[in-house]
Amino acid sequence: MLDCGRNKFMSLKAAIYDPYLDTLGGGERYCLTVGEILLNHNYQVDLFWSGNQEIVSLAEKRFNLKLEGIKCVPDIFGLTHQKIDLIEENITDSLQSRSKKHINLFQRIKNYIHKFKVLSEYDLVFYLSDGSIPFLFSKKNFLHIQVPFILKQNIGEKIINLIKVKFVRQVICNSQFTSRFLTDFPKGKINVLYPPVDVEKFSSSEKKENYILSVGRFDNILNAKKQDVLIEAFKKLCQNNSTFDWKLILMGGSRDLPQDNHYLQHLQHLAKGFPIEFIVNPDFDKLKHIYSQSKIYWHAAGFGVDEFIHPEQTEHFGMTVVEAMDSGLVPMVVAKGGLSEIVTESENGFLWQTIDELVAKTQLLLGTPNDLKKIALQAQESSQVFSKQVFETKLLDLINK
Repeated sequence: MLDCGRNKFMSLKAAIYDPYLDTLGGGERYCLTVGEILLNHNYQVDLFWSGNQEIVSLAEKRFNLKLEGIKCVPDIFGLTHQKIDLIEENITDSLQSRSKKHINLFQRIKNYIHKFKVLSEYDLVFYLSDGSIPFLFSKKNFLHIQVPFILKQNIGEKIINLIKVKFVRQVICNSQFTSRFLTDFPKGKINVLYPPVDVEKFSSSEKKENYILSVGRFDNILNAKKQDVLIEAFKKLCQNNSTFDWKLILMGGSRDLPQDNHYLQHLQHLAKGFPIEFIVNPDFDKLKHIYSQSKIYWHAAGFGVDEFIHPEQTEHFGMTVVEAMDSGLVPMVVAKGGLSEIVTESENGFLWQTIDELVAKTQLLLGTPNDLKKIALQAQESSQVFSKQVFETKLLDLINK
């Protein structure tokens, strides 16, 4: 239990901020799992969110979380989305430049005073960074960083960020990979807390189908899932074997309606004529069922990226990879970013760098069904390290630190 020095019947106040909440991706599952845990430990939990007010119920269905009691309150941070569709070359600069409208000094001071009044009422704030460091004024401020941004800062910005860091109690990263790029924070404040996977809710079907699965949102923002690369690889598998009887399933979320998502339409055009199925915005039961039926998991985030120059464009952890492993799939992932913290070559999965390497390793695995079963079992076993229970224990330790 949390030791907060108050009457045990007195509810504590916490707030969560996630500027990408409506994408309902892995980062959103992370933040809302924090919310669920806080609810279970005597916290009143608010979401700073002025968008779709049904977002909590949508998240409950998508992630199978118990979020009853979480309340949306007006967004005091005011970060605005910039629509990025299809191919975006300067993704990081675009996202960072979208943060706030330019306002005069008087209005800026007025906004800070308002934020101070609002945030000082909270016992805890959990803030998902978009690459910037905010001023946070609650009793315990936690800055969550999921993307290893390399910030372009002048001297003045560096000084201001050093001041902002003083208000942050702990910085929480989603992987060792992400933590290596955090040069603006004292090492003593940096903690790695791997994303939570509710491993008890996933299972492997006794009768699996010949499915290769990939799960990831259908967009090209930041660590794009690069489904186009997987489609190209799957086409090669089909063309190399006239009796090939496998299906590729691409499953994931879309912020826009499918008919308005140009990237999704582009992928569907590439897939024409091949056994490739698209499942858009599945609920948790559908997600779990497809996982249980599939045998191999492909993941292309980070493909073609120099992880030292553009670390933000790699997969920083890979929650869906762990879900797949827990469901008895053999993961085949790009050997970059945080994925090597999950997958060990030839033990619980495979790492690849080129499309030809992915195709060759997949063909080899398909030709050795006993190895496929053996590695799938090892993948299931190793996924337990990333359980929701482990996450909760470590999170509460950080809160009480």
